[in-house]
Amino acid sequence: MAKIKLLLFILLFAQKMFSYTINGKITDNRNEPVPFVNIYIKGTTRGTTSNIQGAYALELPPGKYEIVYKLIGYKLHVEQVTISSESQTIDVKLIPESFELKEAVIQADGEDPAYAVIRQAQKKRKFYNEQVNSYSCDVYIKGEQRILKTPKKIMGMEVDPEGEIDTQTGIAYLSESVSKFNFKQSDKIREEMISSKVSGDNKAFSYNQASDMLFNFYDNILEVPSLSERGFISPIANTAMFSYKYKLLGTFFEDGQMINKIQVIPKRKNDPVFSGIINIMENSWRIHSIALVLTKDAQIDFVDTLKINLMYIPVEKEIWLPFTTKFVFNFGVLGIEGDGMYMSVNSNYIIDPDFPKNFFTNEVMKVNDDANKKDSTYWETNRPVPLTDEEANDYRKRDSLAKIRNTKPYMDSTDRKSNKFKLMNLISGYTHINTYKKREWRISAPLAGMEFNTVQGFNANMKFDFSKRYENNKFYNVGCNLGYGFSDEDVFGGIHGRYLYKPKKFASVFASGGREYTQFSNNNPILPIINSLYSLLNEQNFMKLYLKYYGRAGHSSELTNGLYFTPSVEYAQRVPLVNTTGLTWVKSNYNYTSNDPQNPDSSGYSFSTNNALSLDIRIRYVFKQKYYTSPNYKTVTGSKFPALLINYKKGINALGSNVDYDFLSAGIEGNLNLKRFGNSSYSFTAGAFLNNRKMYFMDWYHFNGNQTLFSTFLPNSFELLDYYSASTNKQFLEGHFEHNFEGLFLNKIPLLKLLMLQEVGRISVLTSDGKNTYAEISVGVKRLGFQLCFATGYSNQKQVNSGIRFGIDF
Repeated sequence: MAKIKLLLFILLFAQKMFSYTINGKITDNRNEPVPFVNIYIKGTTRGTTSNIQGAYALELPPGKYEIVYKLIGYKLHVEQVTISSESQTIDVKLIPESFELKEAVIQADGEDPAYAVIRQAQKKRKFYNEQVNSYSCDVYIKGEQRILKTPKKIMGMEVDPEGEIDTQTGIAYLSESVSKFNFKQSDKIREEMISSKVSGDNKAFSYNQASDMLFNFYDNILEVPSLSERGFISPIANTAMFSYKYKLLGTFFEDGQMINKIQVIPKRKNDPVFSGIINIMENSWRIHSIALVLTKDAQIDFVDTLKINLMYIPVEKEIWLPFTTKFVFNFGVLGIEGDGMYMSVNSNYIIDPDFPKNFFTNEVMKVNDDANKKDSTYWETNRPVPLTDEEANDYRKRDSLAKIRNTKPYMDSTDRKSNKFKLMNLISGYTHINTYKKREWRISAPLAGMEFNTVQGFNANMKFDFSKRYENNKFYNVGCNLGYGFSDEDVFGGIHGRYLYKPKKFASVFASGGREYTQFSNNNPILPIINSLYSLLNEQNFMKLYLKYYGRAGHSSELTNGLYFTPSVEYAQRVPLVNTTGLTWVKSNYNYTSNDPQNPDSSGYSFSTNNALSLDIRIRYVFKQKYYTSPNYKTVTGSKFPALLINYKKGINALGSNVDYDFLSAGIEGNLNLKRFGNSSYSFTAGAFLNNRKMYFMDWYHFNGNQTLFSTFLPNSFELLDYYSASTNKQFLEGHFEHNFEGLFLNKIPLLKLLMLQEVGRISVLTSDGKNTYAEISVGVKRLGFQLCFATGYSNQKQVNSGIRFGIDF
């Protein structure tokens, strides 16, 4: 085996040593440069593409070649080339394609001939989608983003304080990568990033992923979560005729093969569909090339328009696969306008390679340790698409600036500027950064920590945090808080810390302790700011508190992919509290209730002072969790399968502890992608106290209720349920199901469709102690993280309440 590897190395080295470069410039009949021309060696998948200036370069060993120059809208051009002992310059002039109107029999109903072509393509869609069982290829990706217009400040903050945007070219981000991409039916992928380059940051890895460049128009629905959860309907999908109109613009010939140029036209303006051109080959009915567009009309997020150009080439006889893919987009938000381009070149295809056993795992991408350590010589040799003058200058400029910006004097100078105290810090808090030492500390704003409740009255709480990061992504954080209640005239505070010591395993240790005012439910169901508003403006004190002296420590890690294990132990003294103030700014029909969550009319203490030693073990297992790894961290990309959650909590009657109980729960949660019909999320939990010999109300199981107009719309929350009315120390069942229709209905209604609202429906059910059953049904709309809904609650099949809820959808 060692001899074979040595021989392969010698052969590859020799090929590099005796290779020569074909370069040149591609222009049209007006001598204007033609960008993004597909260039490849006929009979192979080795090739490149021209840059925006029309320049190209292709490295080849000595021999005779037919070099194909191919671009939608131009006639195919072939150059016969013989390479012997020196590099060559070959400039090419492309001639615009002339289209012929295909002879066709017009149907009595006046149907365009394009429909017959599309029907044939639909029949062959499944065949071509499954034709290749597996393949591997090399993928080069270049990404570029430009800021064309920007205000100096947004909400008082400078947009580009570091000067990251080139004021002449507008380039804000430029990167390249080379990967080995492997695919196997169905939907198994494994990608290895061999090299990565980011302009101005030699420590960073590019965001380029070959899988992100895969737009498979042989799929019925193209799933692009970064643009829309609904997905987009392919022009040759089985049901495409319901969403598209087609027009045959003409035909052209390439290597004797007739190709139909068909215009794709959305039937309805706001459907998730494309517009543009799809070229389909006669007789074989396969896709030849694509030039399609998505706009805001298709309900896309983050960008205003996205242009997609895709070119297929023959890999083997009767097998065509993507050669080049190009995305061009523009965007505008908060006065910032810009555009961008990502392009990929696939080469060196191998059909049905002999993958080793267990080659495809849940690791969908790996970034090699030395990916960002390749020098300029490597890139000059392996970059298939020449840099434009602007790109080359950007690399030189940013790399030179990076050397300055990575020095201690420069970092200290920028820190001095950002660390200056501003009046806004009185509201937002103050952060002090030491970039060179990778550490920062933050102190909260005095006004931000001011709250009100009927136990403490007005209370102020100041927080301080310090964090330190290391090159290998390890970090630690420590902090403390100190507060004072003006009505009960008492001090409270605590400390906390966390150390992430193994980033790839999400492994950390944590500890906290102090003297804190704590809600009876660990869910902390009501936010302090919401409770303050309801108390002062409506005389409703929903927050119920007790005093806790405590110390807690634990550990969290991923034992194996998808299996998370978090044990912790806590010792606490719990002290009952009563209201100390009846202050309210607005008298209402309500009256403050006591601080006893079980007996609102009681004026005494709700429990006796006690000590509690408890063990909490949480296990979460995500089935077939997908992820990718970089040298110092792991990124989870999700799973199509549900997650299993197990929680065991033990109240230990030892060391002066007054509790003795055992709690066990199990549940599942996940998401369902119904493509054009939207997305569903679900959560189901069952639990019971196996032993409840000695416990207090804060040890019970509490549901995530809500009695205010404001909601966080958490996956396991109820919108109308009283905070503590269904709490139990026995057994329970709980379920939540939500479906987001992603604008399926509202996008068809004039005027409303301009708002790009998404319809949301939800059902939540619980039963506790095997007796009472409570259910909620809600319908609403959401947009950009905000949600408005109307909910109705039922107890034992009888309506008991209803109401509107508004808030941020987490």
